[in-house]
Amino acid sequence: MVATFAPSQTSDSPESYDLHVRNTVAARISEALAAYRTVFQNRSLRRVQVMYGLSIAAEWGAVVALSVFAYDRRGATGVAIVGIVRTAPAALATPFAAVAADRFRRERVLLVIEVGAAAALAASTVAYFAGQAEIPIYALAAVLAVFATVLRPTLAALLPSLATSPAELIAANSASLTTESLGTLAGPLLAGVVVAAVDAGAVFAAAAVLYLIGAALVATVRAERVDAMPIGGPGGSQVLGGFRVVAQEPHPRLLVGLFGAQALVRGALNVLIVVMAFELLHAGASWVGFLTAALGVGGLIGAFGSVTLAGKRLALPFGIGLLLWGIPLLALGLWPNKVTALVLLAVVGVGNSIEDVGGFTLLQRIVHDDVLARVLGVLWGLALIGIGAGSVLAPPLIDGIGSRGAAVAMGSFLAVVVLLTSRRLLAIDRVAGVPAEELAALDKVPMFHGLSVAAKERLAASLIPVTFGAGSVIVREGEPGDRFYIVVDGELEVAEGGREAGRGSTDYFGEIALLRDVPRTATVSARTPVRLFALDRDRFLAAVSGYTAGREAGEAVVSERLARA
Repeated sequence: MVATFAPSQTSDSPESYDLHVRNTVAARISEALAAYRTVFQNRSLRRVQVMYGLSIAAEWGAVVALSVFAYDRRGATGVAIVGIVRTAPAALATPFAAVAADRFRRERVLLVIEVGAAAALAASTVAYFAGQAEIPIYALAAVLAVFATVLRPTLAALLPSLATSPAELIAANSASLTTESLGTLAGPLLAGVVVAAVDAGAVFAAAAVLYLIGAALVATVRAERVDAMPIGGPGGSQVLGGFRVVAQEPHPRLLVGLFGAQALVRGALNVLIVVMAFELLHAGASWVGFLTAALGVGGLIGAFGSVTLAGKRLALPFGIGLLLWGIPLLALGLWPNKVTALVLLAVVGVGNSIEDVGGFTLLQRIVHDDVLARVLGVLWGLALIGIGAGSVLAPPLIDGIGSRGAAVAMGSFLAVVVLLTSRRLLAIDRVAGVPAEELAALDKVPMFHGLSVAAKERLAASLIPVTFGAGSVIVREGEPGDRFYIVVDGELEVAEGGREAGRGSTDYFGEIALLRDVPRTATVSARTPVRLFALDRDRFLAAVSGYTAGREAGEAVVSERLARA
């Protein structure tokens, strides 16, 4: 036989290469849009995303108003005071306040946060118009900062209980990052207009209204209780549970530590941007805004593209995201000019989005749900401390080796940290990998369709692979039911009162005896060698009865099968 080959579909011509690039970009954009559509088709995810965007806009709008208020009274010292009252209390309180999100329903904790933030801003409005007293307004700003910071780990811990697939969870994390970026841009912009046209008090009042709208949105969200499934984990009542996990478990400790290293560089970059604009680029104050905006633009691009991480190992993208923080800073110190500064800082923004989505999703996968919010609270507290430390470290570093040297030093520091920890980082994928075959098997079962991705992954970990040779009896009519089975491959033979019917590889059986608490209603044998996943009685009942849609789907399946019997 003579083999024949089709002409190659690619060539080295520039036109062919350009077409390939356009097709690849178009495919990525289409994939990203499809992922975002999935997120916003999920009613609960849609509501919390809108709530988050409004909250971020309100938070940063209030920061602008507060900074203007402080500058009017104490100049630069007043602005420094604002920085202290916003970061110090939040850094200290967040790891402990996040315990509420592990002990109580997280959607209800979000509601309390939204109402509490609105109340703090309403009180700030009253204090402003009553006499513009500084101490009460600064104290209320500290309260608002705690609420706003605790919001982040609470939302991140809630998302796995709202998303229904690993891809949807990654898309939800990406959407949160996009929403935060948009809120960070829109809030200060609108606040600046309102402060210029009216005063800071009007911004406080408007921000309070935005938080109240967010409260109304989250009030209707009902998350599935993952802890209803009888699988062990850290105690939910341990106040220091987040610190204990980070101290004792190497994978969460590594991720949190790398986030902390990035936060240190972020704090230094906040100072470097200002110094570079004036001393290195000789461009003036307007370029502080341009350079900061480049970070934001890159962040939006990265957030939009990060949804394509679904289905992939995440430790490598997380590490790449960190390198995209370090290497551009190093390059900026070596080759400083306006164009490269804008491009390189946009790359940093892209890296920040990839790092956040990859890192947060990894933590959501490897940290037990009972303590997830507290671990994220520790992360946010450490991040705030890192940003503050980086801001303090940058001025003497700049004085000692110059702004270019400081950029090279901070960029090199982060790159070296990533390279030194790369082997341990990549090892996380082995414990954080999604059990694809098990999840695919669960997706065949209508009763499990409404489960969140957190519940599905925990349920997938409980599936027991079993095999039977041809002719083996798997369950026998009249015996007690102890397991639910999903067929992976092979053919079955079912005998129900003398009638037989073959079942294919997409079927499942055993639910009637478990849901109705009756003996087996049929004998199921292997017609050919079969491979199955088994789920024991307690885990099956907890998964199906733990949410309304599952109970309804289960009853529908049982009724249909009994009607055919």
